Amino acid sequence: MANFLLIHGAFQGGWVWSETAAALRELGHDVHSPTLSGCGHLHHSMRRGLDLNTYIQDMANYILFGELSQVTIVASSFAGMICGALAMRTPHLVRRAVYLDALIPESNRSFVETAGESFHHMLEAHRLKGGRIQPWPLQVFGVDADKADWFRPRLCDFPEAAFRTPFPGEFDPLSVDSVYIVCQRTPSPFIRAMASKAERYGWPVLPLDSGHCPMASCPRRLASLLGATARMESPEPAGLAA
Repeated sequence: MANFLLIHGAFQGGWVWSETAAALRELGHDVHSPTLSGCGHLHHSMRRGLDLNTYIQDMANYILFGELSQVTIVASSFAGMICGALAMRTPHLVRRAVYLDALIPESNRSFVETAGESFHHMLEAHRLKGGRIQPWPLQVFGVDADKADWFRPRLCDFPEAAFRTPFPGEFDPLSVDSVYIVCQRTPSPFIRAMASKAERYGWPVLPLDSGHCPMASCPRRLASLLGATARMESPEPAGLAA
C-alpha cells in the first residue's frame, strides 16, 4: 500500500482532499493531507513574505518531522511547483510524483513565467491589496453545482509572491518516477498543455473525465485512479522522448 502525501492547490487547504483521503484509506493506504501556511484553517496566519519557498519548506518539514519515506506525492495545480522541488531536494524519500492537472516546473522559472501570458493577465485581474490574489471564478476549478456551496466558502486569498517565485534551481523530470493525470474538462490552456510536456518526458499520462478539481467533484473516482498509480511498476531509466 502507498504512503500518499496530498498537496492542495492555490486558494484551498487540506480540507479539499477529505473525501479522496477517506476513500484512499478505505483501500488500505496511508494518507496525509496537510495545509500550506496561510491557507485553509491556517488562513489567519497569512502574511507578507509567504512564497513558493515557504511552501516547499512546509512540505519538506512535514516529511521530515513525520518521518515519512517512500512517499507518493500527489500535487494539484499550483502544487506541481512544490512537488518538483521536493523531487529534486529529497528524491530518496519520494517513491513517485503524481501531477494532478498540475503545472510541471521549468528550471529557474516561476509559475507565471511557465504558464504564460494568459495566466499573467488572469493574475493581474484578480490582484488585491497586500500582495494577495483572490480566488478564481468557480468554473475555473471545475466544481459542479452540487458541491459549490461546500467548496466556494472555503476558498481563501493566496499570496501573489507564490506565483512569481522562481523554481529553486534546475528541474530534472527524471529525478523520480512521475505520472501525469490530465483532467479532460480543464478550461485553462496552459494546464491542458502540461499533458504533452509529460509525454515528452516519457511519463505515463492518465485521463480523468473531470474538471480541474476532481478531489472535490469526483473524489472516489480520483481515489481509484490514485490507487492504480500505486500499483504501477517503476519504469526502467530512459532518456527524454524526442
